[in-house]
Amino acid sequence: MRPLLMYLHGFNSSSQSQKAQQVLQYVHDQQLPVDAIAPTFPNYPGEAHQRIIELIEAEQAKGREQITLIGSSLGGFMATCVAEQYGLKAVLINPVVQPHILIQFLLGENKNEHTGETFLLTDQHTQELKDLELDALAKPQNYWLMLQTGDETLDYTQAKAYYEQSPQLIEEGGTHSFEDFDQHLPKVMEFLELA
Repeated sequence: MRPLLMYLHGFNSSSQSQKAQQVLQYVHDQQLPVDAIAPTFPNYPGEAHQRIIELIEAEQAKGREQITLIGSSLGGFMATCVAEQYGLKAVLINPVVQPHILIQFLLGENKNEHTGETFLLTDQHTQELKDLELDALAKPQNYWLMLQTGDETLDYTQAKAYYEQSPQLIEEGGTHSFEDFDQHLPKVMEFLELA
């Protein structure tokens, strides 16, 4: 079976995010022998994590041997969680390191601007994220960290330290969404052994 590439979007996003679409378009345009998907995950972290696991295990049950991940922001955190569990390679774009701290500023009603859904975040969701956090990485070589120092949402130095034993690309300036991400897609595919 062909390798599978799964894009994991960030919090309050969807499969329609710019980077998700850039990944799918690149795979299509380059005619890479890869099945690329960018599902929309639930707004609640525990449910999103469970859905990612279900997708991975369903693919493995079909006999899919190579599964790779690209995760942005909270998707980068989720990618790390499941990559550690299943021994997968992942590219992480401005990933969140301690989402249980960030989510405390978002408790209450939220609206996903991509999907139009409203949802209520509670202390339970803070705990779900805390339970998923890993103190250290067993396989840091499986990750390629992509950071821009101008990230207005996250302190990039946290991810830089957490993934210190992983290959890193750190660009000055930029934003949380990682400007000109598509320019790096050839290297992304190379790292994931898909090119």
